[in-house]
Amino acid sequence: MDVQTTELLDIAAACRFIGGSKPINRVTLYRGIQSGRYPRPVKIGPNTSRWLKSELQSAIDSAIKARAE
Repeated sequence: MDVQTTELLDIAAACRFIGGSKPINRVTLYRGIQSGRYPRPVKIGPNTSRWLKSELQSAIDSAIKARAE
């Protein structure tokens, strides 16, 4: 994996990335994870989670594709 595919985002950055100019709420992110809409975070410590930017982009791309179908 190159640097771009391994870029990690904290929860605030993940919410901004998904929501754009109006970030989604943390609760919305976790509900989306439970439903399979958004990827699960990577646990990098006992109390620290990060999201792969490339996986978030894939989730957005899937939502766009589903809209077109």
